[in-house]
Amino acid sequence: MKKLFWILNISLFALISCEKDDDIGDNEVKFDLRFVPTDVIVKTKGYYTIDKVFDFINSFDHDVECITSRIYTSALPPDSLSYVFNYIIRKTYTNNGGNKWFLAYVDYDTKIITILPELYDIKNKDNQSDWLQTKYILRLSEETDIETSANKIFFHVPEGQEKEWVRKFEKYNFVKWAKLNYIVEINRWP
Repeated sequence: MKKLFWILNISLFALISCEKDDDIGDNEVKFDLRFVPTDVIVKTKGYYTIDKVFDFINSFDHDVECITSRIYTSALPPDSLSYVFNYIIRKTYTNNGGNKWFLAYVDYDTKIITILPELYDIKNKDNQSDWLQTKYILRLSEETDIETSANKIFFHVPEGQEKEWVRKFEKYNFVKWAKLNYIVEINRWP
């Protein structure tokens, strides 16, 4: 088994280290980097809170499909999970037109209610105000010191200007990254 392992590794190394012959165009591997027109996804840094995100998205004339990935914790007691869940699920902007799903649970170790909502139609200022009020009523705090807890904003920019907007968004000091929404084809096992 070890011999087979080393033979495969040496063969792979030999293939990788071979020089590419420029005359052999058929052997080139080309990647088709297609992306969804108008889609640009921006991730803010963890410290950038939702009220600032609202100001940020309102400063552009772009549609925002949704904001996701922010972790919130509630100061309400753990037995209030059902109340928190039902309060949020009734909001029209916490679903995408029928999908009334978001993650809400009581953390096993800390016994703290934790939620990860998705905010749709959040460019609407009434929805923004309502979410800020909901945070207050449910005593929600944004987790700002966890690397994975940040806002992901799904923008729709003018078609043909996606790469330009990625560069513009990346210049903001509170933006962790900005990316195109690439299309990746997955070949299933036969």
